Amino acid sequence: MQTFLDFYQREIQPKIAAIDIFLKTEPQPYAHEQISNLLSLSTEELEEILEKEKLAVITKGTFFHLMQIAPSTICKMFRREVFRGMAAAYSLKDISYIYDLALKDVEEAAGKLGKTHFSSAELPLLFGEIFISDKQYRL
Repeated sequence: MQTFLDFYQREIQPKIAAIDIFLKTEPQPYAHEQISNLLSLSTEELEEILEKEKLAVITKGTFFHLMQIAPSTICKMFRREVFRGMAAAYSLKDISYIYDLALKDVEEAAGKLGKTHFSSAELPLLFGEIFISDKQYRL
């Protein structure tokens, strides 16, 4: 068993950092291989999405569109975050929804910390109190 914080620090944070650096440093249009890697998609999955969406090139704008529709874990989290409005403080239901965590697990962890809302900076405290199965998440 690991905590969600372990998973978040090992899998999600590096993905977010890689995407951030990539978007800030790489010239557009972006290579499909790089995008499939960043979004944890196979090249076949990416090509299917591009064909379905009628996209020939990937720019910064189309990259964020891909993040809204792609089926990978990192894209689903991004999509749910955007749907919830990228709040300054997250409710327990928001955290459960965005990170695909059982609400009861989030509520128990928050109870240990005596809080009902968390800022982005406080999320690691909460994540450290949530235990997950090693097979629960895949990026």
